[in-house]
Amino acid sequence: MEIDTKCPICLRLDEDGGHYFLNCKFAKECWRALNLEEERAKLCMLSSSMQVSEHIMSLHEEKRILIIGLLWSWWDARNKVNAGEERRSTDEIIYRARLVTQMVQVVTTKVGSTNARAPDRSWVPPRQDMWKINIDAAFSEKDLGGAWGFVVRDNHARAVLAGAGRIAVVSDALCAEATACIVSLQAAADQGMQHVMVETDSQILVKALQSDELDRAQGGVLFREAKFLMATLFSSVSVVHVHRSCNSVAHELARVGRTRDLDHPAVWVHPLPDFVNTFLVRDSAEPQVA
Repeated sequence: MEIDTKCPICLRLDEDGGHYFLNCKFAKECWRALNLEEERAKLCMLSSSMQVSEHIMSLHEEKRILIIGLLWSWWDARNKVNAGEERRSTDEIIYRARLVTQMVQVVTTKVGSTNARAPDRSWVPPRQDMWKINIDAAFSEKDLGGAWGFVVRDNHARAVLAGAGRIAVVSDALCAEATACIVSLQAAADQGMQHVMVETDSQILVKALQSDELDRAQGGVLFREAKFLMATLFSSVSVVHVHRSCNSVAHELARVGRTRDLDHPAVWVHPLPDFVNTFLVRDSAEPQVA
């Protein structure tokens, strides 16, 4: 039986573990981008996988976790290429490596400290078959202008969709929140998502979308439109109130929306812009305050 030993990334023949983790030219780019070239060179000098593992585990915790994150991210990217998908960019691979590092540090802090933030103060991934949409809005009473932002993540905390835009005229902050909800629902439906959970830090919006109590209020037409989208475009939808600390990425995107041209709102599909990824990494890394 013939076994294909060609590296699916650089197409070099006779691939082995040392090659695809350390010596593939594209892997080298990732090590250099994370300022880990010196450690890569040391690992290349070792003669067995056991020695490589022991050396990595002997490193300072921060560097050890970063290297493990890089190895995981590179292995995942390599397997995607082997399955016929497009090769991920160096930026995306190192972003995923840093995300692993940040998430491990946050989990360690939670376990080791009695002062860690409570579970309801941090973003929680949805169940396996659901997409979680976080929305937020901005409102300026001075000129009645507004903005919206949203991000959609899966059960692995991977963001696949995000958006930001300005609102020319809006009557109040609640109507801006409703607009953010409508835009995000439409964008999620356009991507074929069927089971979604909408999270917002506006308790009044949750009330407006879960009942008809506010249908005749000032923003009633927006609440009815959002409920119509939920009823007709999705198999299941829930609307949940969360603490503001769970909604930081959407909040940052709403701030970005303020700077957008009125005629050019943005909806980004994975891979997302670098600044959005920065918001996501920051959200996973920074302790949230009550």
